[in-house]
Amino acid sequence: MPTKTIYSPKYRRFVESLRTLREKAGISQSKLSLQLGWPQQRLSAIEAGARRLDVMEFLQLTGALGLSPEEGIRIAAGAAEPPTKASKPREPAQ
Repeated sequence: MPTKTIYSPKYRRFVESLRTLREKAGISQSKLSLQLGWPQQRLSAIEAGARRLDVMEFLQLTGALGLSPEEGIRIAAGAAEPPTKASKPREPAQ
């Protein structure tokens, strides 16, 4: 049986890249969670690799970190390195 993608090295690198962007922007998990309207535990579980992002969460999270959906996909696909710093965070999509 194939291993779930949440346990793949590629997925781990992706969520680590998102965490790094958040940290470089100086945004705490609590602040970002509040901005997204999520419980802080959800973001913690995603960053720890215990919970997989669904597509809508992906769009919300990457947008809040200042990434376009295309930039987020390139990072997830391993086709691009994450930006060295997050651009101005965007308001989450409704």
